[in-house]
Amino acid sequence: MGLEKFVAGRVHQMRTRKSYLVAHRSWFDQDEPTACPRCHQSDESFLHTILGCTVHACDRDLLLKDISSMDPGAPRWSDNILLQPLGQYILVPKTGLFPQMLSYLFPPPRYDALSL
Repeated sequence: MGLEKFVAGRVHQMRTRKSYLVAHRSWFDQDEPTACPRCHQSDESFLHTILGCTVHACDRDLLLKDISSMDPGAPRWSDNILLQPLGQYILVPKTGLFPQMLSYLFPPPRYDALSL
């Protein structure tokens, strides 16, 4: 069994650079910043999202412990069993959602006067 339709669509969009990842620019947002909205350490590209974002290191260690490359010729892309952990990794940290949703998922920290 392959990936479910939603996840397969997200993987395809990310691989073709036509996704909601911030570094995947469109004609209307060429001047917007491309930094990862989660870790702010690198551009939010497909490779950064899957292999490099420090915010999701625990999820990656748990679900993608054997993945070190996302090359197009890797066996992972032709074997449904090897694709399953990638699909789970996309669902767990909610990778591939449109940027406006990230503010609800990762709100900026609040500093109350009482906690200072």
